[in-house]
Amino acid sequence: MPSKSSQSATVRRLLQQRERLEELPPDEPVRGVRPMGNDQTRFAIKTARSSFGPVHAKDLAALGAEIGQPLDEAAWERLLDALAREAARGDALRLLRTRARAKRDLLFRLARKGHAKAAAAEALERLAAVGLIDDEAFAETRAGSLARAGGAGPRLAENKLRAQGVDGTLAGKAVREAFAEVDLLDRATAAAHKRARALSPTLDAETRRRRLYGF
Repeated sequence: MPSKSSQSATVRRLLQQRERLEELPPDEPVRGVRPMGNDQTRFAIKTARSSFGPVHAKDLAALGAEIGQPLDEAAWERLLDALAREAARGDALRLLRTRARAKRDLLFRLARKGHAKAAAAEALERLAAVGLIDDEAFAETRAGSLARAGGAGPRLAENKLRAQGVDGTLAGKAVREAFAEVDLLDRATAAAHKRARALSPTLDAETRRRRLYGF
């Protein structure tokens, strides 16, 4: 379990909601189900003592919430699961606002924020289903960028993709396609000439040769 300092604000709110929910009497009736702001996909479930949300519209029907009636124990457990999924979904969307990411990278980052693995995985599946996560497209775009930049060869590019959470097979395929039209010999020769020009002219021939070979 991550320390409280590493938990996201979303996770801390989720834990607070869990505590409030556990304090409710079993016969606590549902007083209302309302959209959160103008978002018609995220809802809050209200009781006399508290309010719980957001709950995604896909999860709402499974709760069987009826105004004036209490939820049974199984429904409260489903509500906890729904709250956890939506919390993970919210943090994943915030991560995706900065740049595209691979699913494995998102899972790792969500775990560091304190999200349960199952809730995070289910949230990411929903985002992938609507095209917000696409590992293949991410790998192709990132490999193409590395190939054009010229600072990395195929092996380094593939390692970079793996480090960013891309599956090894998918990373290899993307890199092969991205570097198919790249003349690696010309690129290596140009890099060597650039390195040679950067070496101090006071170096003797043997030292210059050794440093170029090491490059």
